[in-house]
Amino acid sequence: MVYPQFVCGTLLWSATVHVSVQTFSFFSNIRLLGSPSSPGGQPRNLPCLTAHFVGRDVDVNEIVKKLQTFRMVVLLSIPGMGKTEVGIRVSHLLKQRGDQFVAHIRVESHHRKLVDICREILDRLSSRTWSQTADVISLAKRKLSEQNIPTVIVLDNSENIQGEEFDKFTKWLVKSASNVKLIITTQKDVGFLSADVCKFPLKPLDPDSSAELLQGLVGNCSEEHSKELAKLCGGIPLLLVTCSDLLNNGFSRELLIQQLGNNPIQFFRISANDVYNTLEVFFNNFSNEVKQNLVLFSVFPSEFSAQDIQFLFEDPLHCQTEKTRMVKYALLQREAEGKMRMHLLIQAYLRTENESLGMGDLWRTTQRKFNHHYLSQLRFLSKVFISKDSALVAISEFRQQKANIMEALKNCLKESSDLDDKHFVLDVVNSTEVLGFVAKVLTPPKECRALYQKCCDIAKASGDKKRHAESLNSLGFRRLCDVSHSKDSPEENPAILAKFQEAYEMCKTLPEEGKKSQTYANTVSKLGVCLVLQEEEKKGRELIQEGILIRESLNNRLYVAHGYCDLGNSYRLCGDHQKAIDIWKENTLPVYNDQLGDHPWTASILSHIAVSYKALAAGNPERDYISQAEKYFREAQGRRERLLGHHQDTARSCVQLSDVLVLQGQFDKALGELNKALVIQNDLLGPDHKITKNTVSKMSNVMDKRGSNPR
Repeated sequence: MVYPQFVCGTLLWSATVHVSVQTFSFFSNIRLLGSPSSPGGQPRNLPCLTAHFVGRDVDVNEIVKKLQTFRMVVLLSIPGMGKTEVGIRVSHLLKQRGDQFVAHIRVESHHRKLVDICREILDRLSSRTWSQTADVISLAKRKLSEQNIPTVIVLDNSENIQGEEFDKFTKWLVKSASNVKLIITTQKDVGFLSADVCKFPLKPLDPDSSAELLQGLVGNCSEEHSKELAKLCGGIPLLLVTCSDLLNNGFSRELLIQQLGNNPIQFFRISANDVYNTLEVFFNNFSNEVKQNLVLFSVFPSEFSAQDIQFLFEDPLHCQTEKTRMVKYALLQREAEGKMRMHLLIQAYLRTENESLGMGDLWRTTQRKFNHHYLSQLRFLSKVFISKDSALVAISEFRQQKANIMEALKNCLKESSDLDDKHFVLDVVNSTEVLGFVAKVLTPPKECRALYQKCCDIAKASGDKKRHAESLNSLGFRRLCDVSHSKDSPEENPAILAKFQEAYEMCKTLPEEGKKSQTYANTVSKLGVCLVLQEEEKKGRELIQEGILIRESLNNRLYVAHGYCDLGNSYRLCGDHQKAIDIWKENTLPVYNDQLGDHPWTASILSHIAVSYKALAAGNPERDYISQAEKYFREAQGRRERLLGHHQDTARSCVQLSDVLVLQGQFDKALGELNKALVIQNDLLGPDHKITKNTVSKMSNVMDKRGSNPR
């Protein structure tokens, strides 16, 4: 392609441009009329694109598209995100089109002021050399304003020269250099607003692209390891390249994964000093105000909304202002539904280096405020959970806030926490309302067991018998729920009995007022259930009755109904199913319907009733027991699917309903229910769990019974 010769002011251009897909050469002969010609810097080729450019095609195409309507694109991100390579790729694409001149300028350490960059611009656009006393900025402006060839300048890593002078220059360029467009890649936003400027925050690589990059750089990196490392590196190419270099030089794969998971910043300080130094410079360039805001946001473990962070600020205006500023600096990433997220690398640096940043006191104060806010939120949701027809509201809100609630629990339960914080969290999670809520909604079940095991360990170490007994009660209750208050897991039941027995014996040494609580009543009642499971029917039922009396003295109908639920179970476990049904229908189900309405606990009672009807049907096939069992199972399943969704109780209902369908000869429908259960169990329990294996075995048995005559 040959551009026509043109005259502009005193500048006469004659330019020939040769374009190919892979290379672009720009040859120009420039003559300044009335001035002696002198040799200047030669036009330069673009930097080479990396051989491992993955996962950024959408970004590149979007930036090229933005240049059609905007005069300037600010490609913004934290260090190591790959801004430079994206800028280079955009430069190559633009040159391949052949309809514009593209100059790529990288800001190096010797570029300290705007004048240094203006010299680079003149070097690209002119063959003349300029004296050290020349007004280079004015000359660059003139050259840019006179440019008649469509021109794109890519200014890479401009943060070191950005400031008031840079902003004035780029603002002028946007307004006055009509044939010139500018792309800057930077860690710092420009300081002016214009409708002609587009801000383009560069997000991390997606997990698949990150894994692809690792596998391209490390020859023997398995798919499993590459995916795990990709996740730990958070989609930051610099970290992925650093990890690949370590692996290629013999660093232990297992240790690398462990260190990145435990404390990545400490790891970089020791094993990847360049990464650590880059982060250190990045954070040290921020004002104290920005660092303070970063500390506030860094307490959140994952994404959050403006409403989530409101409690950390004086008023909504202040909250919105600071949140917007952090997004503008690309220190927060915008997510779906108006939420934001701090990149894990930034979060890890702030959490590890808050002292060196002079923010240690603020970090501790903010974290404590965060912990108390979300544990108070847990208490509130637990009360909502036992309000009539409000269970779904509480469950949905818990799932939305689960990451924050679990973070608050983890913070308070770690060894370095103050004893006051540990006592606070024990009192919250062991309270009757919170235990009933958490035991139902915290999935997978092993998370709940781990939580209460940690509570037991802390309470035992502190020597606090009351809190230790309460923690044992909570752990025992969760484990009893795991075996469905049944004899199906005889190997588990003695260990569960031991938890309640230890809690009970410990409570007996406490003052009398400590025995007038719902927690103690639950310990007594569940110990009774465990004894019945061990064939000690009389002693077990006496304890259950004692628990009911304590609950009646506390004047709470809902928890009295809980006691009768245990009493019904004691008869079911001994084979007196009609007695169990009568107790549940008379003393538990009406109270649950009245006080809870549509609720998972109501579904549990319906399921208990169905189990007993199914057992009665085995001995009396001519009666209507089997249809009653199906009716109650379906009602329980419907509530669980509606309220709990993807949950172990929902899977349990599917399995229970399948048993009835098999008795009715409806084998295909039974298999359908078992398939639904298996999906949930594989996810929440794992394929090797006893319950999951039992479901697989049931499916095999049903297929054998069905044979070649499906129904």
